[in-house]
Amino acid sequence: MIKASQAVPPGRPPTPQPAAPAGEANVHRRGRALILVVERDPDVRELESYFLNEAGFDVDFAADGAEALEQTRKLRPDIVITEVLVPKLDGLALCRTIKTDPLLHSTVVLVFSILAVHLRASEAGADAFLMKPLADRRLVDTVRQLLLLRSSTDRGGEIA
Repeated sequence: MIKASQAVPPGRPPTPQPAAPAGEANVHRRGRALILVVERDPDVRELESYFLNEAGFDVDFAADGAEALEQTRKLRPDIVITEVLVPKLDGLALCRTIKTDPLLHSTVVLVFSILAVHLRASEAGADAFLMKPLADRRLVDTVRQLLLLRSSTDRGGEIA
């Protein structure tokens, strides 16, 4: 499991871009990877959207864990990034549910939290854990690394 943390860079990014149309599972705009972000803080959502869009990813959002599970089933994102403290279905329960669902278990889950719960995230099946505050380079590098590992395992490779 990947672990990391760094400081928040200064500046305020623009408003997040709209998501790809519903029902287009694994068909992303411009062939870009789709990242589903589950985050309760609108400022953090905005920052994540900006950094991930600038890095070449499409970003969609869920307001709570229950909506995130529904969106994961519908959109089949490449990665789900979830905060632990989200309403209706907390991030760890969301991760556990995704990882035990036969149709979703290969979905990559990154737990991103202010809480030091990397061990609990690992036990829930998370593929990686990042500690807040948000650092653009650390987030983007982790997402890229997870996509590379996923691509490697999709081709029959093993994650060490």
